[in-house]
Amino acid sequence: MIAQTEVPSGLDALTAQYVSGELGHGMSVLMASYLTLSPEARQDVATLEKINGALLEEAETASMNEDALEQLMARLDEPETPEVSIETNQLNADLPAPLRAFLTKPIEQERWRFAYPGVRHMELPIGDTGETVKLLKIKPGKAAPRHTHNGMEATLVLRGAFRDGERVYQRGELAVADHDVQHRPRAEGDEDCICLAVTDGALRFTDTIGRMARDFFVR
Repeated sequence: MIAQTEVPSGLDALTAQYVSGELGHGMSVLMASYLTLSPEARQDVATLEKINGALLEEAETASMNEDALEQLMARLDEPETPEVSIETNQLNADLPAPLRAFLTKPIEQERWRFAYPGVRHMELPIGDTGETVKLLKIKPGKAAPRHTHNGMEATLVLRGAFRDGERVYQRGELAVADHDVQHRPRAEGDEDCICLAVTDGALRFTDTIGRMARDFFVR
């Protein structure tokens, strides 16, 4: 499937849900951003779409509600997004277009809030109920608090790199974790690591310092 040494847990399922339209808005924006940066992921999605198309052709027809078309059109309505200037798009040119649509100024000038020593975050006003969508900025050598999850956490590297266990994730790579994973991602290299992170359940901090910083980190 994905052309890399190790496939993160849950990535195949996340890709399949994206193709079938089952993801919330926040996860969908993240996956669209991931596809923009990853040619291998785009190939996987194209393959799944062909499989789904073949299955649909073989499926039996089913009756539909009279208002099915109206419901479909309502779901297709695009959510409102801030007006983004041409200058902002140019200055954020290295960021994937699906994410740029929600940034009103150069990412360096956005309002980053303290989350944890060496870690700042910015919550984006998107996502369905239960989803949290954030940009994270981690200074070189600094780490997020050790934590696990009540749901799924997907983290896409936009700039820099971070280490999670034995693996280093670089620009365009997506890390997926769930309640079975306890980790403490740490920024690698000489530049800030900027990530797009989406969760569909609360984080659970597993060290004392993390629990003390929880009120800052989870806002």
